[in-house]
Amino acid sequence: MKKILFLIPVLGLLSACATNPNGTKMKASDEESKMEVYNRVMFNFNYRVDKYVLKPVAKGYKAVTTQGIRNRVTNFFNNLEEPASAINNLLQGELKNSGTSVARFAVNTTLGLLGTFDVASGWGIDKKKNSFDATLAKYCVPDGPFVVIPVLGPATPRYLVGWGADAMTDPMYWALFDKQDEDWALVATYGATALKYINKRAENMALLDSLEEGSVDFYATVKSAFLQNRQKFQSICKAQNEDTASSSSYDFDFEEDDED
Repeated sequence: MKKILFLIPVLGLLSACATNPNGTKMKASDEESKMEVYNRVMFNFNYRVDKYVLKPVAKGYKAVTTQGIRNRVTNFFNNLEEPASAINNLLQGELKNSGTSVARFAVNTTLGLLGTFDVASGWGIDKKKNSFDATLAKYCVPDGPFVVIPVLGPATPRYLVGWGADAMTDPMYWALFDKQDEDWALVATYGATALKYINKRAENMALLDSLEEGSVDFYATVKSAFLQNRQKFQSICKAQNEDTASSSSYDFDFEEDDED
């Protein structure tokens, strides 16, 4: 519920950006201009948070841990994503992949010591990662404009909705759902979230540093990289439309042959 409530003001902000203060609808160029101003301001804010808080903490974390430990942490959080993959594979009609995700979660949670070891991959049960964002893309839900969210970073409205929906499938969320009023549960929830993103920041330290060093306009570079990565979701919708068009064409030709 907290994540859903978080999305409401974000989506409201995006709606507000499409309207002038007097209530009249703005031109596309006006929308893009106002979004660009907001995005750059928020990007600079996030950059400073990362530079002065997250990056130093990630450096310290990396200094006191080994690669093996960080791999165990990565595996643990990757395993918590398997239920989301199972559900979204099912929603997309990928029954075999859904079963594979369920099997991976069962094997890695038990034999893999809560997912810290990827036993399933060693057995040839390969990861079939999926998300609600991809599910929406398959049914051709528009992605929406690029927007930078405080702390979270680059996003689109569909990305945010998908992120919120997938968060609801996190086993840790449901394990602590009835204990949110207890201090230890809050510590566990926020502690796990902090560890997840600090570990991810540490593992991507060199990549982000090289991206920044090679950029004349870091914001533009990050935006371009993010949007290019989202091209894969557009291909999902395109493939779906091509399959539908192909099927419709076949039915039409078949009916014409019957008439002849």
